[in-house]
Amino acid sequence: MQQHTQAGDELLIRINAEQQGGRVASTTVALPPAVTPAALVIGLEADAAVARVSQLGTHSPHAHAQALSMACAAALGLPPADPGSQLATERALAAEAVDAHLHRLLIDWPLSLDMDARHNRYAEFRRRLHAKIDPAAYFELGGDVLDLVAREMLAGFFNRIRLPHNLAEFVDCADTGGILGAVLSELISLGPSQPQGQRAVPLLGTLSAAAWSAAVGNWPSAEFLARPLFANEPAETGPLARHAASPLVRLLLDRGHRLSARLFCKAIDLADCASRMRYPFTDDVPPLIDAVQVVAGVGLARVITARGVLLCWVRMEAELIADCVVIPASAWNFHPQGAFCSEACSAEVETQTAALRRLNLLALALDPSLPCEIVLTEASVPLTTSGADTRRQNKAAARAPRNRS
Repeated sequence: MQQHTQAGDELLIRINAEQQGGRVASTTVALPPAVTPAALVIGLEADAAVARVSQLGTHSPHAHAQALSMACAAALGLPPADPGSQLATERALAAEAVDAHLHRLLIDWPLSLDMDARHNRYAEFRRRLHAKIDPAAYFELGGDVLDLVAREMLAGFFNRIRLPHNLAEFVDCADTGGILGAVLSELISLGPSQPQGQRAVPLLGTLSAAAWSAAVGNWPSAEFLARPLFANEPAETGPLARHAASPLVRLLLDRGHRLSARLFCKAIDLADCASRMRYPFTDDVPPLIDAVQVVAGVGLARVITARGVLLCWVRMEAELIADCVVIPASAWNFHPQGAFCSEACSAEVETQTAALRRLNLLALALDPSLPCEIVLTEASVPLTTSGADTRRQNKAAARAPRNRS
């Protein structure tokens, strides 16, 4: 059984898991009360609202600002931006996603498995990603990120003539070089993460803003904002949803290594975003952002971020923002019947230490936009001795690696 409640004032995703007989049997996810976008931008013109959102310092600030900007423009029925501006937006969004992926892959994931983080390597790329650069510099930087993936992250896979055909060959490739290869090898050694026989949460495909408008309607309901569903089901968004068709990802999924598949997909998505910095708007990939006028005065923007899909609805009146709502990726992945709650429960007996480690890795793999605090409690177990019941309760708590805000 999974529950979903609202957390206190501190900006944490609070996760309470309960073990029964050494098995994680239930989870409760408490999301912090979201700051309503309308409270920040209502009554403002589009440009002033975008400037305010850009200064908030939240995760993916450029994605949030561009989503708001394009939703406002769509609501007002304005024509699309000129091609040069569209190219610049696409490159900037790709660069922001590259930054988020690099932090996870070079720092958070190695630290989560007691390996050395590459702080200096990340700092070097972050400095270049946040500099004011022109298309030529984007092109060069994208190439350097692609080299990083091939030569430093997954060297064991790029140095082989033939791709691995089974899990043993996959681990062998991971073991023979690369920052991420070592992390993948260690993660696979922990065993399958997908509960045996359990149906996986459906993956959320990449939909256009127009498709989202058709699926949700003119304005999302309060229930959809809190617990979004697609085709009446919870769904997972993020790199795995975008790259599940890759043969190597499918190899991991078929053998129950869903955490490893998510991590491998982050590397694929990193390379994909680096390629977008060089060649935006290629024919074989959808744009990172688009928008549509739902009805007169209402616009919807859809953005692909490192964490997953971001949806933003805006209602305009007299060229001022009258209302605005946003659905981030975490609303999907930490849904009470979503990927985290589904995979957190296990039929395997685990120590509290092992269960906490697994839950922390699962949370990290789903890339929350806020820090997670995980508390694991042993359920009260009635013990019959001499005709009397005694109860024992053990508690342990751990905090997942904190995200940058």
